[in-house]
Amino acid sequence: MAAPISEQRRTVLVASVEPLARATSRVRLDLGRDRFDFLAGQYASLAFPGQQPRDFSIASPPGLPYLDFHIRQMGEQTAAAYVQTGLRPGDAVQLAGPYGDCWWRREHLGSILCIGGGTGLAPMIAIVEAALEQGHRGDIHLYAGFQDEPDIYYEDRFQVLRAAHPTLSVTYALSAAQGMTARRTGFIHQVVAADFTNFAGCKAYLAGAPAMVEAAASMLVARGLPRGDIHADPYFSEEERQRLGLA
Repeated sequence: MAAPISEQRRTVLVASVEPLARATSRVRLDLGRDRFDFLAGQYASLAFPGQQPRDFSIASPPGLPYLDFHIRQMGEQTAAAYVQTGLRPGDAVQLAGPYGDCWWRREHLGSILCIGGGTGLAPMIAIVEAALEQGHRGDIHLYAGFQDEPDIYYEDRFQVLRAAHPTLSVTYALSAAQGMTARRTGFIHQVVAADFTNFAGCKAYLAGAPAMVEAAASMLVARGLPRGDIHADPYFSEEERQRLGLA
C-alpha cells in the first residue's frame, strides 16, 4: 500500500540544533508559511549546506509549523557529523519527501507495537503522538533500544504521556551497558519477545539498523504476525549505503 502523499520539495531554515544524548542532536526546521504534508512515521531527504542529501526520519507528528529530526553522528565526514559541528540556526536546508513505509495506518483500531533502535525512536515518537492525539483506543507498546545509558533520550517526555494515557506502555532497554543497570538488557527484539507470545491483531512499526529491523521482523513473523502487518524503514550507515550503491 503506497503512502497517499506526493513528493514535495522545499527550502527551509534551521530553527535550532539541540543536544539530546551522546552524539545525538535534535534539528528543528522551520516551515514558515509553507506546508509539508506527511504521515506520522515517514522520513525526508535533507541536504545541509555543502552536504549530499541524506534521509532522516521525521520525529514530530504532522500539523506542526516545524519538523524535528534526531540525528546521530556516524563517522567523521558525513552529513550527520556536519550537524554536530557546522549546522547553525538560520542555515538553509533542502527538504524533499515524504518517503517510507513506516507510517501509521490510522484505520487500524487494534494494538500498536513500535520498535525503535537508536534514533529509530524518532519515527516512533511521531506515530505514538499522532495516535494518541487522534484518540486511538487500542494499546500502544513502545520499545526503544540503545547501546548504553548516555545514548538514551526522551524518557521524561514519555513518562508524561504515560501518565495521561494508560493505554501507552514504554520500555527502554540497553544492548551494551558498560556498568550495572536496573534497565532491561539485551537486543530490543529479544526484550519484546520476552514480553509477548502472541501478536494477533497488532500492527508493528520498526525503524533502526537493518540487522535490528530484520531480527525484529523475523521474530514477529515467527510469532504469527503476518508480514503485511509489519511496516519498517531500516537505517543504513554511510558504509552500508556505499556498499549497496545507495550513496
